[in-house]
Amino acid sequence: MSAMLSSSRRALLFLALATSVLLACAGTADAAIVLKPGLSLEEQFGYAPDYSRSVPAFDSSNAPAIRSRAASQDDTAFVHRLEGGSWVKHDFLAALRAVYPDFAGTVNGGGWDCSRIVFDDQDRAYTTLTIRLEEGDFKNVILYSLDGCDTWNVVELPFGDSVPRYDWRSWGNMAMEHFVGHNRLDGPPFLALWRQVAPWEGAWSSRNELYVVQPRFEGDQLVVPTPVLVSDRFLGMIQCAGGSSFAVTDGERTHFVYSTVAPTTAKTTPTYVATYDHATGTVGPSTYVGGSAPGNDAHNTPGICSDSAGYLHVVTGAHNSPCQYARSLVPHSSSLWTPASAVCTSGYRTSTTDKDGRGIQAYVSLVCGPDDALHLVTRQTRRDIDGYYRGHGYMALSAQRLPRGGVWSKPRPVVIPAQASYSIYYQKLTIDHLGRLFLAASYYTSNDPESTRVYRRYHHRMVLISEDGGGTWRFATTADFVAGIAQPDEPEAGTAAAPPAPDGS
Repeated sequence: MSAMLSSSRRALLFLALATSVLLACAGTADAAIVLKPGLSLEEQFGYAPDYSRSVPAFDSSNAPAIRSRAASQDDTAFVHRLEGGSWVKHDFLAALRAVYPDFAGTVNGGGWDCSRIVFDDQDRAYTTLTIRLEEGDFKNVILYSLDGCDTWNVVELPFGDSVPRYDWRSWGNMAMEHFVGHNRLDGPPFLALWRQVAPWEGAWSSRNELYVVQPRFEGDQLVVPTPVLVSDRFLGMIQCAGGSSFAVTDGERTHFVYSTVAPTTAKTTPTYVATYDHATGTVGPSTYVGGSAPGNDAHNTPGICSDSAGYLHVVTGAHNSPCQYARSLVPHSSSLWTPASAVCTSGYRTSTTDKDGRGIQAYVSLVCGPDDALHLVTRQTRRDIDGYYRGHGYMALSAQRLPRGGVWSKPRPVVIPAQASYSIYYQKLTIDHLGRLFLAASYYTSNDPESTRVYRRYHHRMVLISEDGGGTWRFATTADFVAGIAQPDEPEAGTAAAPPAPDGS
C-alpha cells in the first residue's frame, strides 16, 4: 500500500526522517517520558488530543482510523477517522443493535482483547468484538465496512459462548491479523479462534482447541468458512498488553505463531509456527521455534512479522524473563529456523549480576520497518541501571531495535512510571506506510484500588510517535497524522496534467 503514496510526499518525509535520525544520533533528544505521581497527562504535559487515544490503523492513503476506548476495560463505540483535517466519529453500535436487539454492551472492547481497525488493500475496514446480550450471553462478531467506516455489517463468529467469564482475567478467545510492515492484506484478515477444553496447572494456563479461518467475500457479503483445527493443546493468548499480530499473510500463504501447554514441570512455554494454504484451506506441519520462561504461562504470547525478502521473524513472549528471537532460514517458509536467542540481556542490576544486569521483560509488541529493521516494545523491569528509583526495581515501557543483519539494541526506556511499584502499560505498537512508529499505551499501577481496576484500566491513555526508528518518542498530534496522508502527485514543472477523456471521466 505504501506504493500508493505520492513520490513528492515520500521524498519530503524521507528528508525529515533523515534529519530526525541525525538529531537522535547527536544525542539532542533521547529522554524518556517520565510520569509524576498524582498528575494526569494533561496536567503534566498538556496532552489532551482530540483523537481517541488507542491504536491507529492506516488506509492506502495513510489516513488513520482509531477505534474508540475510554478508561473502561470493556467499552468501545465508534471509529475515529481523520477526514479533511478533523476527526469524525463513525458509530458501529447501531449495526450491532440492528442484528442483536437485546445488545447490552461490548466486552473487553477497550483493548483487553482486540482493539484495532484493520484495512485491506481495497480499504475495506474490519474489527472484531465480543458483545454481551441482555440475558448475559456473549457473542463473538466481526464487523466490516465497505464505505470508509460510515456503515458497518456484522457477521457472527464461533465460540462466543466460550469466552472466559472471570472478570479481570478474561482474555478473550479470538485474534485478528493486522499490518506489521510487509504483510499484504488483499482481502479480509486471517483469524484465530479458540475454546477451552480442559484446565491446566498454572494461574495463567488452560488447554484450548485452536482454530484458524480465512474469511472471504462473495459479492459484497463477508463469508466465514468452517474454521480449521490446528491444535488441542493451545495455551491461549493474552492480548491486553503487547498485542502483536499472530499471523502474516504472504500471497497465498499465511504464517502464524502460537504457544502450547507443556508438562507441568516445564521451565519454558513452547512456541510453534505453521502455515495456512489459501488454495487448499489446510494447515501444514507446525515447527518449534523456541520457548521462554516461565512454562505454561499465557503471558508468553508471541508475535510474528515478515521482512521485504519474505523472511519470517518471531519473538516469543516472556513473563519477567528474556524474550527469545528466531528467524526463518528460507524466505516465505515456516519450516526451518535459526536457534532462538535472548532479546534482552541487561537492565536489572543486583549484587549477583555484572554491571549490565540481566534481562527481564514481558508483553511483545513487534513490527518490521521498511528498511527491514525489527522494532520491539516490551515492559522491562529495570534496577540500578540508570538514575531512577535507586535500589528499587521499576517497570518501564522500553523499545529495542534489530537492524537488518545486526544485533538487538539494549532496551531504551520510552515511559518511566510514576512509582516503583508494579506497573503495566497495555501497549500496542503499530507502523504506518511511511515507516513511522505509533505506540498506544496507558499507565496502570498496583496502587490503584482493586475495586475500580476494570473501570480505570486506561486512565493514562496516550499515543506516542517515533519518526526516527524508535530512537525518540513524543506525544502524537493531529498534525502528525495529517502530515502522513498522501497527496496526489503534482505534475513536474513545465508539464501539464492530462486532459479529461471525451466522456468526462
